[in-house]
Amino acid sequence: MPRRILLIIAGAALLVILAVAGFLLWQRRQASPGTNTANTNGTVPNVNTVVLNTNQATNTNSAGGPVDAKTAVQELAKSFASIYGSFSTQNNFQNITDLYFYMTPALRAQQETFVAGEQAKQTDTSLYKGTTSETRVTTVEAFDEAAGTADVRVTLQRTETSGTTSEPSTYFQDIVLSFQRLDGAWKVGRIAWQAKQ
Repeated sequence: MPRRILLIIAGAALLVILAVAGFLLWQRRQASPGTNTANTNGTVPNVNTVVLNTNQATNTNSAGGPVDAKTAVQELAKSFASIYGSFSTQNNFQNITDLYFYMTPALRAQQETFVAGEQAKQTDTSLYKGTTSETRVTTVEAFDEAAGTADVRVTLQRTETSGTTSEPSTYFQDIVLSFQRLDGAWKVGRIAWQAKQ
């Protein structure tokens, strides 16, 4: 009889441990966002919402720390490029529409026309195709704070996946972003993709 009671207690303890472990794992998954490989819900991180105050020598980021204008442009370029360059047949051009705020009015109008034209085509989205882009190197090629202009080259590692192939295709590609400062905030005014490497 004592051995049977011991087995029952051990079994009950094991069930309690498994239940607690399962609950903790479930809570951990709920607390941390999943990886967004298709960029279906991409947003620009808060560090990029840097608004420059032209009356002060230093500016602050969303965390309240000082950030200089050149660093602000470089950080914005990193996130902008990786989001803009990541898309799928299922995200309905959200990689572009989420970035409208960070574009000059002229570029935004151009991108809105492009998105509307592509959405009007109503292409088949049942077969998944997607590209993810990760920033590898960011180089400020030109920066003139007084004029409010900057050019930043971002090297992206891009991975293309498709529902018809088992192996993704990976390559490097540069994108050059030209910035203008409008009302104290840096905005992307021109996007130039470079040849695949």
